Amino acid sequence: MRCKFCFATFQDVKKSILPKGHLPKEESIKVVQSLSDFGFDKITFVGGEPTLCPWLSELIQTAKLAGSTTMIVTNGTNLTEKFLKENINFLDWITISIDSVADETNLRIGRAISGKKVISLVEYKRIIDLVKKYNYRLKINTVVCSENKHEDLSEIIEYSKPERWKIFQALPVLGQNDGKIDSLLVSSDDFQNFIESHQHLNSVTTIVSENNCEMTGSYAMVDPAGRFFDNESHEHRYSDSILKVGVEKAFYHVRIDEQKFIDRGGIYNWSSSFNRITISGEVASGKSTVGQLLAKSLNYEFVSIGNKTRSKAEFLGKTIVEFQQMCLNNQSLDMELDKEFSNECNSRKNVVIDYRLGYKFINNAFNIFLDIDEKTAKNRLKHANRNNESYHTISKRNKLFKIQFKNAYSINYTDRFNYQLVVKVEQFETPEEIVNHILNRLNILQDETV
Repeated sequence: MRCKFCFATFQDVKKSILPKGHLPKEESIKVVQSLSDFGFDKITFVGGEPTLCPWLSELIQTAKLAGSTTMIVTNGTNLTEKFLKENINFLDWITISIDSVADETNLRIGRAISGKKVISLVEYKRIIDLVKKYNYRLKINTVVCSENKHEDLSEIIEYSKPERWKIFQALPVLGQNDGKIDSLLVSSDDFQNFIESHQHLNSVTTIVSENNCEMTGSYAMVDPAGRFFDNESHEHRYSDSILKVGVEKAFYHVRIDEQKFIDRGGIYNWSSSFNRITISGEVASGKSTVGQLLAKSLNYEFVSIGNKTRSKAEFLGKTIVEFQQMCLNNQSLDMELDKEFSNECNSRKNVVIDYRLGYKFINNAFNIFLDIDEKTAKNRLKHANRNNESYHTISKRNKLFKIQFKNAYSINYTDRFNYQLVVKVEQFETPEEIVNHILNRLNILQDETV
């Protein structure tokens, strides 16, 4: 299509470092793999039109198999039965860009194939029916500009009932759409009026609006050359290549305001559902107790790697500390246990998992960390009367776990940034209170998508 307000034309990239306009297939896959490995929980493939990429399905599969939630933003013209069937196990969300259902408007703004052939209301409905036939989660994107600011999109939104409807204010970006967008810009008042005129649809979908200020500096974006870029100054500023310097170094070359990301509603329940919940924490934080109570409250299954580890230790005639030392000396033993347990968990749904490394190995999970100070942990374990688990060994065991996981996977499982929820155990009198706190948090997050 030829959308005049498009702020991702990347002609500057094509003219400077990427004459073909895109990376080779193998390098594209490496970029996606690197993003997922670094910890990006959701990866959205956009364009232009992402379905024009011959290896889009392979990129989606790479992200999904690495544990990321996947989404595409598309005009819908290439959403064929073949594409939808091919990606059914790997693509979570489909976002369809619908700015207008009036043919004349779409022609004027360039929302038309080769700038000439528009998608009719009937065709939009057919595309939406196809998406829903294969049970993809649906989102609609709309850019408000001077040509559609007075239009009513109620019919298509009520028909499609998307989980989210994101409404953008047409954004000018130097080097991308300057010279084309000037006549399409709308004032803040016009943008707000469009949103207010559709407030009755709050009962149908979650409406998320973003004005120009909210859109700038609040997205982690990667260009066709595999570089992060920001639009904080209303023009693109690029990092070094992710493939050359790595994700972390490249990421810190750009400016992304985390608070703006949060304030604009960037965090929501984008995973399929909270049908896998992992609970991590140091020794005696109450993982098993809280996990079992939480599973009972949700009517979920409860599984624990601790049970498997203790059984393995007993089978070998070792204490739990001695078995940890064995794993420390023999990484393959530890990694084999993780692989076996994570594969078992990822094959299940509606399960609470007591697993320190759940955030790393369990796909599409809500990850909780129980934070406890050592004094409280010692008192707990002292009164627990667990066989072969003296409270005197807490410090040693916690240290061994950290060394064990650092050696095997180069990670720190106690880093709070790995988790969607951190619970300070000392703030609660009983495990039941902790479970109620978790349930309240889950309900809040799930309500955000209703």
